[in-house]
Amino acid sequence: MYNIKSNEARLDDLLNRMAASLQLDETRFSKMETAYKAVSEWIENDEGFFKNVEFEIYPHGSVLAGTTVKPTEKEEFDLDFVIHICMDWDKYDPAEVYKELKRRLEEHEIYKKLLEPKNRVLRLNYAGDFHMDIMPGCQEFADDPDRILVRDKKLQDNVSSNPRGYGAWFNDKADTVREFLLEKAYAMEELPEQEPYHLKKPLKRAVQLIKRYRNIYFENDPDNATSSIILTTLAGQFYDGEGTIYETVNNIVSRMHQAAKYGVEDFKVYNPVNGDEEFTDKWQHEPQLFDRFLDFVKNFKQTWEAIKRESDINESKDELKTMFGERIFSIESRGLGASYNQAFSDN
Repeated sequence: MYNIKSNEARLDDLLNRMAASLQLDETRFSKMETAYKAVSEWIENDEGFFKNVEFEIYPHGSVLAGTTVKPTEKEEFDLDFVIHICMDWDKYDPAEVYKELKRRLEEHEIYKKLLEPKNRVLRLNYAGDFHMDIMPGCQEFADDPDRILVRDKKLQDNVSSNPRGYGAWFNDKADTVREFLLEKAYAMEELPEQEPYHLKKPLKRAVQLIKRYRNIYFENDPDNATSSIILTTLAGQFYDGEGTIYETVNNIVSRMHQAAKYGVEDFKVYNPVNGDEEFTDKWQHEPQLFDRFLDFVKNFKQTWEAIKRESDINESKDELKTMFGERIFSIESRGLGASYNQAFSDN
């Protein structure tokens, strides 16, 4: 029986409340959706290169996985989507597609001012709000509609990727929950509707909290922050169907800490649906990224264990504020306290 009076249950409830408050607000989500559709239509209406090829446009990353996190004051939210050449793909080089996409964006009076070419993507910076990363690629195999080849300018080579397949994998992992206790209480794909929070599975809620702690931990060192794709993949791989946020975070942190004992040569994270795509490849050339990841995991484990040792949430408030932010803790803990006082007064 789920004991609502236990500290573990109260902590789980608080984690749930904090994760819920990390959802993107509808205003920001709507603005992002409008921008996505406008850019997509601009590319589709091209009278040059894109007029003569069959392609798909679809979102990937946290929007597809359902793990978006409301940015802090110093952050911007990022929207990732793909331009996927799917017909006669073997006739085109991903470098050519990248060049043509850049040309098309530069033809727009507004987009050309927002444009920032990156290593594998073309970024549109909507200053002070969000940025949009557009990844062009060509289908890699005729019998796999999800794998694509993407140009990596630093490597001066094409690399394999599978962002759509990855999203399906993560969502499938989230659905393996054994018993969801809190559930009681030209072809352009549309952005998936923001999942109602009460339907979001524990794995997705836990990833939102882990990413939030990552954002706070690396607030003054953003260039060395562990990428969301690495943290999300590890969470998905270590998830074992736990039914509460508390159990999910607890087991993911423990397993992540255990796995982090390996050296950088042995600790590698691959796309679970594309063994040719390594998410930790940068760590070999930028070892400080691995070192900072280890620091983060050790700190996460230490702080989490301190929270678990306390017999009351109020005794671990400093650790919870450190992990998830003072504002979010203060607001949600007050709401939690009020709800419990009401529950007990009714008994």
